[in-house]
Amino acid sequence: MPNLEIPLDVVELIMEELAKEEDMETMKTCSLACRYFRPICQRHIFAAISLDFSKRHFRKNPLAPRFRRLMDRNPSIARYVRSLDYVELFDSKRGAPVLRRFRHVNSFTFGFNDYDPLFPPKQDWEKMTTSLRTSVYFFIQANNIVELCLFNIQNLPMSFLLQFPALLLLDIYQVTVAHAPLPITFPGKRVVPRISSLIVRTGSLSTVWELLGEGRVEYGSILDLTELSELSVSSEDSNAMEIVRHILKTTENIKTVTLSGEYPALNCLGNITSVLTSGSLRTLKTIQLSPLLETANEDPYLDLTKELEVIAGKNVLEQIILDINIETDRTCSTDPTKWAYLDRVLSSTNGFPFLHRVEVEITFWCYCDGDHEEFLGKMWDIGRNKFPWLVSAKQIEFKFDVIVGPVI
Repeated sequence: MPNLEIPLDVVELIMEELAKEEDMETMKTCSLACRYFRPICQRHIFAAISLDFSKRHFRKNPLAPRFRRLMDRNPSIARYVRSLDYVELFDSKRGAPVLRRFRHVNSFTFGFNDYDPLFPPKQDWEKMTTSLRTSVYFFIQANNIVELCLFNIQNLPMSFLLQFPALLLLDIYQVTVAHAPLPITFPGKRVVPRISSLIVRTGSLSTVWELLGEGRVEYGSILDLTELSELSVSSEDSNAMEIVRHILKTTENIKTVTLSGEYPALNCLGNITSVLTSGSLRTLKTIQLSPLLETANEDPYLDLTKELEVIAGKNVLEQIILDINIETDRTCSTDPTKWAYLDRVLSSTNGFPFLHRVEVEITFWCYCDGDHEEFLGKMWDIGRNKFPWLVSAKQIEFKFDVIVGPVI
């Protein structure tokens, strides 16, 4: 039987498909097939590395030393890494010399956890070991970071973010800042990053406020949001919507707005479409709202429908996704007229010509098994009878669902 030779460019295409499907086991097997396959496979196998010291298995089988030894034997491995997660144990006295090995990372996650990940404390930046801080600074200078995720850090120097001139995506969770300069020995040009995607999770919205120069004006803005296209905010801060409104007034290019939280912190009236710039009116395509309803007196859409009325006939909105949450010790309105208001607003003639997807999903969180049939029956009746236009509109994919979920 004659030998069958497969061109290496075809092999690369096959490996790319395996990488898309995250089939690493097959990829590892292919890397052992022959020496020509190995570098092609390694490029995908080592593209994303997670070094998480907060997990208990590190005490018996530490991955970071093993990975460092692997790079000692084959230094080229480090150049394949494009995405790196480095998670340290809270109050660890360890350094991070492994960070000095990388030169081609563009997505970096850095933060702290405890062995109890449900309630992790925040690591004070100034109480980190000097060797860890030095390694982090070295890593920043050696790599062109485009995506940055920070979590469980307090007193992060505000000027820290000025070391990421190419930064496009910022994701922060439980992060606070301190008005302290970086070390004098820190080299490199300091540039305000122009963010296109901002993800603000619980405990960090006030940090964004300060980074925008609103906390202490003498520092000015540490972030440039004029080209922001994606905004995701999850917050219980009482001034959450004031900050969201400020952000939306800043950008001319918003495409996606995702908000989650409780009323009154999450109140849409006058805070979303009402404040959009003329540029953002021509770009906003997706609104996703995830409220936790408290009482039956609240509008179930937290006045998003009134905001939609403001832009009727002058928008390019394509998707509206409403993920509404209710806990059993609370309640929400079962007044059909309140729920039907969404259908009435969206059915306005030529009001939303590009709209093709609307989802209303209601999750009823239960602490224990109980008789919720009456409530669920009312909600299903609303879904069947109070959205006639959305159900009949051929150009719109409409989904209404009611789910019962256990509270863990």
